[in-house]
Amino acid sequence: MRRFLWLALSIVSVAVLSAQGQTWGCGDRDFKCQLDGRMKALQTDPKNPENYYNLGIVLQRSGAHKEAVEAFSMYVMIPGLKPEWAADGYNNRGISQRALKKPDLAYLDYTKAVELNPNKPEYLVNRGNASVDMKKIDDAMADYARAIKLDPKYAQSYAQRGILNASQGRVDDAMRDFAKSIELDPAYAEPYYNRGTIYSGKKEFAKAIPDYEKYVLLINDPIYLADGYMNLGIAHFFTGSPQKAVDDFTKVIELRPNWPNGYRARAMVYREMKKPDLAEADERRAAELK
Repeated sequence: MRRFLWLALSIVSVAVLSAQGQTWGCGDRDFKCQLDGRMKALQTDPKNPENYYNLGIVLQRSGAHKEAVEAFSMYVMIPGLKPEWAADGYNNRGISQRALKKPDLAYLDYTKAVELNPNKPEYLVNRGNASVDMKKIDDAMADYARAIKLDPKYAQSYAQRGILNASQGRVDDAMRDFAKSIELDPAYAEPYYNRGTIYSGKKEFAKAIPDYEKYVLLINDPIYLADGYMNLGIAHFFTGSPQKAVDDFTKVIELRPNWPNGYRARAMVYREMKKPDLAEADERRAAELK
């Protein structure tokens, strides 16, 4: 299972131009194609600030965070950039700095974004996340509270505060935050997973199942999707639905065929179902992958 709760990077805001637009016929995850297109645009018009920003977005989405930091650094240094555009550049550079495990630098970038555009709650949420990374819990809570005051309808503020509340043992507060986040944005996946995790931790698996089911419908990333099915399968197993658990763990294996935990989990259920041959096959495969 995934570690108890998680602080995900905030969704990239796109004040200038969406990185998913003008992809030159590229697939959404065909980053090489997108990168080639962005580089071509930059070479064609090197004076256009959007080209540096959009290059940074593609690099960031592809996981090339070191290169994304360089692209956003060039972007924010462009003379005459509107404050709100520069703020977005600093925010995105902060996202990549945090992904590079540099929360102190991320914090500075988020602070610059807040100074340039104090009306964006996501910048405060991101800075709060960096504070969590640095174990500055009071600072993080203050930023989440400030973001909520600035925009009470911004779902991520509640979701991230809920994660922090849960990590500090304030489970009831966390559940209220996750419920509020879901109320405000029912299509936002994280709070379902995290609320399901709390239910599972309390062994209330029947309550966890609807949250995990909603999560797997909303998430696209295969790693996180596999994690959702893993937790859903565990919940189904402990509520007396072994075949549903097998189906869930099979989905995990399809999504992550080289992850031994999927095979181990399915083998456990097969043994409970008195299917030793199937269990042994999964156990052998898990041992091979170890």
